[in-house]
Amino acid sequence: MIRFEWKKLFERRLNAIAMVLGYVLIGICVSVWISGASFYDEATQTYIGGIDAVRRNQQHVESQTEILSEEYITQLVTEIQRYGLDLESDEAYEKIIRPMGDIFMVVAKNYTDMREKHIDRDALNEIDLTEGAHFYEQRMQKITDFLNMDFSFGNYKEMEKEYWIQKAEETAIPFRWGNRDIMDMLWDLAAPGFYLVFVIAICVSSVFSSEHESGAVYLLLTTKYGKNRLIWTKIGVSVLFAVGYLAVGILLGAGAIGVFLGFDGAGLPVQLWDSVIPYNLTAAQACVANFAVLILISVTLVLILLCCSAGLRSSLATLVIGFTILIAPGFFPMSKESGLWNHINYLFPIRVIDLKTMLGSYVSYPVGTHVISYVQMTVIVYIAISIVVMLSIKKVFLRA
Repeated sequence: MIRFEWKKLFERRLNAIAMVLGYVLIGICVSVWISGASFYDEATQTYIGGIDAVRRNQQHVESQTEILSEEYITQLVTEIQRYGLDLESDEAYEKIIRPMGDIFMVVAKNYTDMREKHIDRDALNEIDLTEGAHFYEQRMQKITDFLNMDFSFGNYKEMEKEYWIQKAEETAIPFRWGNRDIMDMLWDLAAPGFYLVFVIAICVSSVFSSEHESGAVYLLLTTKYGKNRLIWTKIGVSVLFAVGYLAVGILLGAGAIGVFLGFDGAGLPVQLWDSVIPYNLTAAQACVANFAVLILISVTLVLILLCCSAGLRSSLATLVIGFTILIAPGFFPMSKESGLWNHINYLFPIRVIDLKTMLGSYVSYPVGTHVISYVQMTVIVYIAISIVVMLSIKKVFLRA
């Protein structure tokens, strides 16, 4: 029975094409990321590309500092201010930003208001260095100011403020410094990984509906295991397929990056991507967590689609529902008045797929005297939906 269900998944031509294209997409993305890496060589005044660019950038970063200490940041900002340039200008880019590399943007972002979508480079010119740059003090002040702001859709409760400030204060400082190129590539695997979720939706949309469409359901339900074991076999095979297909795709992409570039930067703190992130995670841990969320999304979607497939009797209708769940919420705007809607909107798959953004978003769900973080609520909601839907599939299939 199990073998037959696996066979049906892999023998369907549409499924096979979609699965192959998913892995091809990951291969193309990894190839483009590696070949598209660039490093500007000041000595020759030329750009270096590919693997050599990553290696050269690693050497450049290692020559800067090991940790982002207050002393180092103060020295760095002092050097920047000595130029007396508009940091948004082309001249500043050529003389300051390009030679310094990523560290300029990391430092500038720390002094940029959390509401701004773009990094305020000129903020570095406005720092009073009389008593130092106060890099980490500025980080906490920036977070506190954000939490104390007035928002049209509702303000943070006192217990939420305390929760986030405590988490931010528990972050290990000073931050370790290093090259982020390879970890960026691993983190970006979540994008083609999301396409694999579409592939999974295509493959499982016909698991139950195909039995209705072929008329085999009437025969199957009269067999010894048709009303029990067959249903759970279909569910089990579909979930295992989703986890396996997604895991293999991500591991292939990560493995290819590791073979060509290694995994330098795995131990870097996630605060190098955004200093306000209040979680003590390394880049490698964040990547693993991102892939775990991706798997959680895929399993939940599979169970929802199996329920739809069992009840609607149509593979096409089930597939449309799946694609709608994945795509449509991307067009849902955030409300300027309803905090409740915003908190619901945050939980759709297309938003939680990007863990990097989630970690830096001070979204919380107060429940009684407790505060549940965005990441925790995502896990709770998706597991709860999965359990409820899974327990409904049998009843829906037999009723249909």
